[in-house]
Amino acid sequence: MKKWILFLLSLSFAFYIATAAYASENQGTASHDFKLQQASKALQVTGKVNSVNEDAGTITVTKNFKDKTIAVTAVTDKETKIAKGNEKKSLYDIKVGNKVVVVYIKEGGVNLAQSISLK
Repeated sequence: MKKWILFLLSLSFAFYIATAAYASENQGTASHDFKLQQASKALQVTGKVNSVNEDAGTITVTKNFKDKTIAVTAVTDKETKIAKGNEKKSLYDIKVGNKVVVVYIKEGGVNLAQSISLK
């Protein structure tokens, strides 16, 4: 009877070690995938429009943060939603000095605007 208990304990210990090794091996892959998912997470900036370039389709928004002024330049495309409340607008309706909220993602080294909301 004692031999069977010892055998079952050693078998369960071996199973525990194998499970822990498998989990730690796959954890490195899972964390790598997590970093890739985080890279496509949408970011947001709320501030005043510093410049608008209709030809290039870019908008630069500045925001004061503590002692610094942060400038974010976002590129728009045909899928960028621009609105003021429920009313659709275009990049031509945005003027320097307007307060906006820009939701963007970092894609290919540029900030791609997903939506721009005029305040």
